[in-house]
Amino acid sequence: MADNTHHLLIALVMQASCKPGWSFRLQDEDGALRFVVRVYGFDSSRPNERISRTIDHFFPVPTATYNEKTWRRWMFDTCRRVENHELGEWFRIGSEWPFAPLHGPGEDPYTVHEFRPVEDALTTQDGSTRKPYEG
Repeated sequence: MADNTHHLLIALVMQASCKPGWSFRLQDEDGALRFVVRVYGFDSSRPNERISRTIDHFFPVPTATYNEKTWRRWMFDTCRRVENHELGEWFRIGSEWPFAPLHGPGEDPYTVHEFRPVEDALTTQDGSTRKPYEG
């Protein structure tokens, strides 16, 4: 098995920049490498108060033999996941928070979910409602 190419990722992280208030680092946690995206912004739980804060988003670095371009794409895609998360934190329709990130144990807070009633899943293209599967 070939060795990982984390040395390429390390070099890229040292050169990378993104949006204002964003920074990157790698963090070794007992042999497990993490890519950390630090985002400076405002507290989404109190959007009208404009309280500034810094949030670190941690991502496990895969053991991989990626080339430089693939590591670059991996970093970019990881930043897009952070954007999904932050957009879900902030997007509101009135008081509704339809794409709130799931932060609980076992959840992936970077996957976008839309909270809707089960009836929406049972409604067909013609507007009729099908019966739920009852196994």
